[in-house]
Amino acid sequence: MANTTYESLLPEIIPMVPGCPDSLIENSIRSATIELCEKAGVYKKELDVITTTAQIYEYDLEPPSGTAVHKINWVTHKGIDLEPMSTSLLETRKPKWREAAYAGTPEYFIKVSQDLFWLVPVPNETTTSSTYVHVQLKPTHTSTACDNEVMNDYRDAITTGTLFRLLRMPSKDWTDYAGAQAYGTFFLKEVEIAENRARNADTAIARSVKYGGIHKAYSLPRNKYGTRRV
Repeated sequence: MANTTYESLLPEIIPMVPGCPDSLIENSIRSATIELCEKAGVYKKELDVITTTAQIYEYDLEPPSGTAVHKINWVTHKGIDLEPMSTSLLETRKPKWREAAYAGTPEYFIKVSQDLFWLVPVPNETTTSSTYVHVQLKPTHTSTACDNEVMNDYRDAITTGTLFRLLRMPSKDWTDYAGAQAYGTFFLKEVEIAENRARNADTAIARSVKYGGIHKAYSLPRNKYGTRRV
């Protein structure tokens, strides 16, 4: 996956904030990019296929370097969509789900953290390449770059979000509260446009998720709404 550095946007920002250190500008570019990805959902990816293991319910989320999983969009197991569930609801509905007697074919997924999710019921068999996970990503706070498509397609949003952050800083040579307010409005509008664009892309693209088991293969045509268990 090719990336564009935050540093590459400096020439567009520096003239608007005279005297501002490059490092501070780069930090603000990163923050604007993170906020865009969180609010608009523009950075999405299907992670590497997972092999489920009998009696193991915890599985790692392994996004590309420099990114974190903000949200799980969908999970399929053997070609069937799993239902998202919270930990509190899980404990209410299935208080004994960890016990071996209740193991079976997963029907639910729970995002526990940016690095971990659960499958419930606990898988009762080991199945190679059984589970697909599609996620919404965001850059980490230590990243130096972000995906090319995000940086190129949403450049205006990132630029306006950066200027909003910099111009509202108090008592700086580049402080401009009126300008900050204007760029803040522009940024929110760009985020709204980006969110609509990302949502429309979800509904326009049909995905095909396949699972090849020992005895048979499953085929799942996908769109935003997926295919539910019947």
